[in-house]
Amino acid sequence: MDILSHIRDVVSEKACVVGVGNYYRRDDAVGLYIAQQLKEQADPERCVVINAEDVIESYVFSIADSDCKNVILVDAVSADGEPGSVLFGRLDEFEDFQYGVTTHKLAFGLCGRILEDRGKRTYLLGIVPQDIDFGQGLTEAVEKSAAIIKEHIIESLKYRKESLHEH
Repeated sequence: MDILSHIRDVVSEKACVVGVGNYYRRDDAVGLYIAQQLKEQADPERCVVINAEDVIESYVFSIADSDCKNVILVDAVSADGEPGSVLFGRLDEFEDFQYGVTTHKLAFGLCGRILEDRGKRTYLLGIVPQDIDFGQGLTEAVEKSAAIIKEHIIESLKYRKESLHEH
């Protein structure tokens, strides 16, 4: 299954998208960029969006108590591939996760366990950064990937809404 289809399947049930990152470290803000864009466009009845910045642990219990089936953690990830490459899958399936896939690995590991214990399926949507040095604004490759992901999630939510009204 390709990544976009997999994302569409995950948001077909009520999902919580959590943007994680740092606005002052260029591409590390990609999760925040996607969350901000989704928050402006997504129907909160279908998709809860949280812009957690670099303190996801402050939100984990409210997410765990929510009625969302799936949680998607969106962040910049260190992985093989060109800047802007996208990874997606269950959080616990990323074997390298404990060794530093994301700059927020400790918080993600703990939060993932809490969410899974509360019956949530937790996913990582990662985008390979080009530049995480101090500065603002996404690089071109990362911004392009973020825009595609955001549009795909919005379209998937619209399709889901239309499908629900047809039956």
